[in-house]
Amino acid sequence: MKRWFLVILFFFLAAILSSCGRNIPLEDLAISLILGVDLDEEDNLIISESSPVFNKDAKKKIETYELKAKTIRDSRRNFDTLTPGAITAGKIQVLLIGKRVLEHEDWFYVLDTIYRNPTFSVNSRVIVVDGPVSDVIHYEPEDKPQLPLLLKEVIDKNIDRSRTVLATPQTLHRQMYEKGITPSISELKNGQEVELAGVSLLDQNGKYVDTLSMKESTLLIILKDKQTEELTLSIPLPSLENEGGIFNRNELSIDLSRIKSKVKTKYNQDKFHFNYKIHMTANIVEQLFPSDTVNENELEKMIEHELKSRFEGLIKKIQENKIDPIGLGIYARAYQYEQYKKVEDHWGEALAEANIDVSLDIDIKSMGAIN
Repeated sequence: MKRWFLVILFFFLAAILSSCGRNIPLEDLAISLILGVDLDEEDNLIISESSPVFNKDAKKKIETYELKAKTIRDSRRNFDTLTPGAITAGKIQVLLIGKRVLEHEDWFYVLDTIYRNPTFSVNSRVIVVDGPVSDVIHYEPEDKPQLPLLLKEVIDKNIDRSRTVLATPQTLHRQMYEKGITPSISELKNGQEVELAGVSLLDQNGKYVDTLSMKESTLLIILKDKQTEELTLSIPLPSLENEGGIFNRNELSIDLSRIKSKVKTKYNQDKFHFNYKIHMTANIVEQLFPSDTVNENELEKMIEHELKSRFEGLIKKIQENKIDPIGLGIYARAYQYEQYKKVEDHWGEALAEANIDVSLDIDIKSMGAIN
């Protein structure tokens, strides 16, 4: 009897709950796929959004709006007066932030509603725009996917190839409040085409300080130990003579795999010491100089020397800016807790005084199918 009662109760609740909530036809919604945050020339906050149009009679398949607002939430009320459908933010794929916004320390509070609203996607891609956000959000490529999909695919493809960092509202929130690391976000620039420019570096207060090029971004990802399976570098070998002319005859391209890095952390003589030991397996995929110019062992040493020089250049830039996009503060807290606690509130300055050494061990596994 009890079993039958539970079965009847289950079907009763299923019938009642299935009609809960308000069904809204898809064509009555304005599903935002891009949210933009920027400042105009007079430092007014400019919020923009882009959403697809589902009406089959509409000529434009995507509608874009931008307006002045005091907050992101305040902008929704104004967007509702412009769009025929009800604005929803649950499917936002890309969050664009203008570089002018990042030049102010207190910009992060503008994103407050993103973290309070449980329907906002915290896995969307955060991208810095070098220039007006409106130039990007109004970009309408004729021979490419719609802009929200295009931007997301460009970022995800370069993450897969270890050329840029993954920045979402969730990771950005952690980096803003974690004292042992400073934020880093993918950066776009808009010329004739929307193009990935590198990685924006922010200080401990979230203020923009510098941009890494695409090649520097790959080195940063190795130091962060966040590389994915595919990682290709093209480097010149200055120790080989370049005969000049049109073609660069000392260029070399290598696929790097099985990257293993260890970081030892010490504190002595009133400063932190970080010792990186990085082992990489390399496959030669392009070599513009004759194979008999150097033997394999000499080539390994040349690659190690060139990459070590580049890592040291990146570390020098980081220390000069007194930032820590690598996250060495997390190592310091884990292994030298007492000393780290003394400097955690000004960790960037402490890292600028630290010794950071990088040693490389390159093992060439393949010279290509035909030398």
